[in-house]
Amino acid sequence: MVAEFLQFPTAYWAEHQPNEVAIIWKKGNSQGENSVLSLSSTLFPNIAEQITWAEWQRLVLSTQLYLAQIGVKSNSLIAYQGSHRLAGLLCYCATLAMGARLLQISPMMPEKQLKYCLSQNSVQVLITDQHFADFSQDLTAYMLQANCNQIDHFNLPATFTLTSGSSGNPKAVVHTIQQHLDNAKGVCELMDFKQQDCWLLSLPLFHVSGQGIVWRWLSVGATLMLVENKQDFWQGLAQSSHASLVPTQLQRYLAQTERCVKKQKILLGGAFIPSELITQAMQQGIETYAGYGLTEMASTVCAVKAENDNVGRPLWQREILIEHDEIWVRGAGLGLGYWLNQQIVPFINVQGWFETKDKGYWNKQNHLVVEGRLDNMFISGGENIQPEQIEKILLSSGLIEQVMIIPISDNEFGFRPVAVVKFTELFNLQAVRLLEDFAKQHLEKFKLPIAYVPFPSHIQGGIKYPRKKLQQEIALQFKREKNV
Repeated sequence: MVAEFLQFPTAYWAEHQPNEVAIIWKKGNSQGENSVLSLSSTLFPNIAEQITWAEWQRLVLSTQLYLAQIGVKSNSLIAYQGSHRLAGLLCYCATLAMGARLLQISPMMPEKQLKYCLSQNSVQVLITDQHFADFSQDLTAYMLQANCNQIDHFNLPATFTLTSGSSGNPKAVVHTIQQHLDNAKGVCELMDFKQQDCWLLSLPLFHVSGQGIVWRWLSVGATLMLVENKQDFWQGLAQSSHASLVPTQLQRYLAQTERCVKKQKILLGGAFIPSELITQAMQQGIETYAGYGLTEMASTVCAVKAENDNVGRPLWQREILIEHDEIWVRGAGLGLGYWLNQQIVPFINVQGWFETKDKGYWNKQNHLVVEGRLDNMFISGGENIQPEQIEKILLSSGLIEQVMIIPISDNEFGFRPVAVVKFTELFNLQAVRLLEDFAKQHLEKFKLPIAYVPFPSHIQGGIKYPRKKLQQEIALQFKREKNV
């Protein structure tokens, strides 16, 4: 059951269940292959791997005091860029609890783009993991107890989350604390996430799906599993009752032999879900849920249990309208707008809906089917091609982990589809031939990719690969090959 808060959730749970475990933190070790892993072993050396709500609230208060000392005020807009799970979560909770505003930035963002992003969004302070190198939990933080954590800022701008930038430069979507709590409620109800449960923080906080996990945890006072090093991921997952994964991760997880929690619930997103995967998961005591969400709605809008060809019905207090094949949304979790030129610009239309630019329809069961982005569609030889439809079919081959269909300019057809793929094995000619044969059996002729190429190593994908950037890169690649 989601609590009704009169203070920031960390303070509420510290008061109502101080000795319950808030966080299980797998610290990692110093044997990592890079400096990030090394840093993960040196930060917070005196903090135990199990953190109670009382201990977590003290850490949050100490962080608030530290932020105040470096100039952060209740209306400041600060940014956090880092890889350390505990440092990032501390910064997130402390910033919002003190009434400041937070922009999360991917640690993979290049320096030049970072400077532009900070300037464009008028960020006053940039916090990194290094700020926590000398952090002390023994700071006298209780003076903040009286004037922080109050509900009066629950409806003020709080989080600034960058969109994926699929149609240009990423924009920051502004949400309040209350909007995040509202979004969390529907997922908690559907997936029966309760106080005694544990959700793995498997996604980064610069992505709205990662923040969604945090607000579900804060809403019900459950336990959050944090894993610093990749090699501990499967162990952390095995000890969690709930998780958010992509289908490939679930596939790999099912191949693991040891699982501590025999019954688990996993929210899947980001790719086609094979029906065999759902069946295999059920046989091993895992319930799967297919979800649909977006940054503007603070994460999940729809979800459905044990299905793969639709995303179900809208969750608690969400609404969906299909208008000329486009999905429109409103309700619980809908943000205040985009942060542009130091002001919030509402993104709803005159009817009060957010136009997602996602293509979809209701099936016979009145469940939502999402077909892809309207702005990804292209015309090849007079035929409309929806890239996501081809991607879904190719993924069902079981030969690949990831695929993106990119339109390449063609004098005769206008555009032709090219498949950018990541195979389950190393990219090789034999694997390409097998995928070509599969495509010929399952796709109409005009939808067949004219080439299969690997993902460029210098383009970082994170949760999603930037489709426009990928398109530019592949177009350049083809142009170079033509000129040789």
